[in-house]
Amino acid sequence: MRFALYDFEMQVPNDWKLSIDRKSQYGAGIMSFSTPHGSTLDIIWENLEKHRSKSPTVEDFLNNYIEEMKKNKNVKSIDFTKESPTRTEEHESLPHEFTYVYKQPFSKTVSMKIVSKCLYCLHSNRFIIVYSRFDPKKENLDEPVIRDAIKSFDCHCTKNTKP
Repeated sequence: MRFALYDFEMQVPNDWKLSIDRKSQYGAGIMSFSTPHGSTLDIIWENLEKHRSKSPTVEDFLNNYIEEMKKNKNVKSIDFTKESPTRTEEHESLPHEFTYVYKQPFSKTVSMKIVSKCLYCLHSNRFIIVYSRFDPKKENLDEPVIRDAIKSFDCHCTKNTKP
């Protein structure tokens, strides 16, 4: 099924449930899709200027984010892979994924895999991240479908859109 809201568009299965934070609006917000198996796909967007001052490109943002994670004493290891960034006149996007191992306070060591796509929308001045989390030690039946949904995500704002 094609889902579209706030100039975002993606393909999702029709049995996924959508929840939108009630404070969400065109400029900033949070929405989450839940699968029948309990996985989630989250979309967060906010003012781009908060990120561009430190990270002029989406690739800079991801590199800075990974460096900050490496500085966290609870993160024991991190493996990061990214595709080449895609750039148009108004948008810059970068699909990526990383797996990390971290120690929870007073608990055991946990592994997490994040599959994601970050976008800078220059026209609407939005930073957008679409992501899902998985336990890399367990098979997840939703992972292939979630990966397809993330891959299909795009911002379709135009110069005629009023941010």
